[in-house]
Amino acid sequence: MTDPEGLIRKIADTQRQLRHWFAEDRDHPLLDVNLTMSQLKIMMVLYRRGRASGQELARRFGVGLATLTGIMDRLVAQGMVIRRQDTRDRRVRRLELTPEGHAVVDRVFAAGEDNLVRVLRRLDPADLSVVAEAFELLVDAARQEEPDGKLSAPLPGRRE
Repeated sequence: MTDPEGLIRKIADTQRQLRHWFAEDRDHPLLDVNLTMSQLKIMMVLYRRGRASGQELARRFGVGLATLTGIMDRLVAQGMVIRRQDTRDRRVRRLELTPEGHAVVDRVFAAGEDNLVRVLRRLDPADLSVVAEAFELLVDAARQEEPDGKLSAPLPGRRE
């Protein structure tokens, strides 16, 4: 098959199959945390960025500031996020993950990596080489999507 759109559909279908297989992992940390999808999304953004204002997050997720404040209040109450006063503008509160919040996101990412590693270990070295090259191509393509031509900072504890 050399039709680019057909190949893209085939790759997307294969990814969907893997996602369904990974979703069967009964030990996945997402099953142990008491977070809504909105809360988890915000935590993942804070994990990558380090901190953000409520207005930045509200814009990013297309919700009102009042809605975001409610989400953040629940995350603060769970000990996942803290609010800090901005050092340059005392009117602004910056939101950051607590160590517990970082640990939750770390566990979620690690579980996904563990599932992938388990599958990759079933491949022989030649196939692993093909997959490694394919992933490098995907990262290169993703860099082209970034405004400055590079991906955001690598995840803490990870090498790019």
